[in-house]
Amino acid sequence: MIRNTFIGIILLCLVLLASCSTYATFYGDTATEVTDEATTRRLDLSYQDLTAIPEQFGQLNNLRMLNLSGNTQLDIEEVLGKVATPEKLIVLILDSLQLGKLPVNVRRFKNLKQLSLIHNPDLEWAMVFQQLEALPLSFLNLQRNNIASLPSTITKLTKLKDLKLSYNKLRDVRSYTYLSKLPELYAVWLDFNSLTTVPENLGQLDQIKYLYLGGNLLTALPESMCNMKSLSVLHLGYNNFTHLPERFIEMPALLMVHINNNQITAIPRKYGTEKYSLLALLLDGNPMRPDEVEWAKKALNRYFLLSFEQPVFNLD
Repeated sequence: MIRNTFIGIILLCLVLLASCSTYATFYGDTATEVTDEATTRRLDLSYQDLTAIPEQFGQLNNLRMLNLSGNTQLDIEEVLGKVATPEKLIVLILDSLQLGKLPVNVRRFKNLKQLSLIHNPDLEWAMVFQQLEALPLSFLNLQRNNIASLPSTITKLTKLKDLKLSYNKLRDVRSYTYLSKLPELYAVWLDFNSLTTVPENLGQLDQIKYLYLGGNLLTALPESMCNMKSLSVLHLGYNNFTHLPERFIEMPALLMVHINNNQITAIPRKYGTEKYSLLALLLDGNPMRPDEVEWAKKALNRYFLLSFEQPVFNLD
């Protein structure tokens, strides 16, 4: 028993350390203007109301990250065509640009791994995914695009590992089937999608390790989630659960659950008697009864992390 718990703790630590690599972590300092410094690797020109790009931009031979977000008067196609060494660009951020179509010059970046298209709801996603097919994308950010369904062309992004779909409206059943076809998919964000239920075929995503379903309207989980043999971390905070789902006991690889800020008052006694993989449970912000908290601390003492913190209100 002690040996199994120790192994589980090691696995949990590895899961916590294996957080998704995003464009915030690459290549040192970030410049916010174009200078004669040819060694610039990160350039953030976002939300500067630019109408043109300085001539020195074409002399930047070491760009790894470029952020053009919010400059709606800028000719994005032209700017991307001026990147001197497109094969070096790894991260491209094109948020809030009112794009009607994906710039053709994105395809110049043969080694592009991370792309953000937040808040560009007029894009035709079937065409976008076709355009991106040849690129080795591992991280794609599609937040705030009013996406209700995904086209089948998303299955062309075979290198994709991290997909952010937060603040959309993804309820279409077929979309989940398409996501299940992405062999490298590691983490999926479906938080704040106004979901009242999760489609039963969510369980087809048996390749993912991280799933974010927070900020929805969920009260239950589909039985098919027991088929998610790789899922290690599940986020369910800020939903409408009134009891702790017993489904977690049946999920073979689940190590950590965030189910904070729901309406949970008690824990099923199965959690104290069954054998299962879960080692960390965050119940902060739930109206847990004191006797339930005391029972859990004793019955779940093998957990690496068990939290019941309640908000403190200042009445002064």
